[in-house]
Amino acid sequence: MDKALDELITQYVDAAARVFPRVAEHLGVPVSITNVEWASLDVPQHGSTADGIDYFKHGYGVAISDGKHKIDVDLGENGEINGFDAWRLFKFAQDNGIQTPFGSLAEIDSAIQEAVDSNELTYSGYLLYYRK
Repeated sequence: MDKALDELITQYVDAAARVFPRVAEHLGVPVSITNVEWASLDVPQHGSTADGIDYFKHGYGVAISDGKHKIDVDLGENGEINGFDAWRLFKFAQDNGIQTPFGSLAEIDSAIQEAVDSNELTYSGYLLYYRK
């Protein structure tokens, strides 16, 4: 896999693992909540946790800002929070000032496709990719 893509994925997944559980706890839902369960939750669409994390719930995901990072996480079919797509990685890099050699969304998408073709990433069948 492209080293820069691998590093960006690591940073994204680590940030998701750090902040999503805190939002889930605030909303009183399990971290393992599925995307369909998440989408049907009857909770405030936006708000802040007691420790200052701002969130905006949307569809299968949530946009989160903890003052250090901004990230948009979509939940997987089985409640995974480590899925990503080119747009999420590109936006994560832009919003957080992460230096990458990728100058565009298309370049990240191409690197993802190369990693899928080389069997290093897998496609969920709906939007998200995962490490093997």
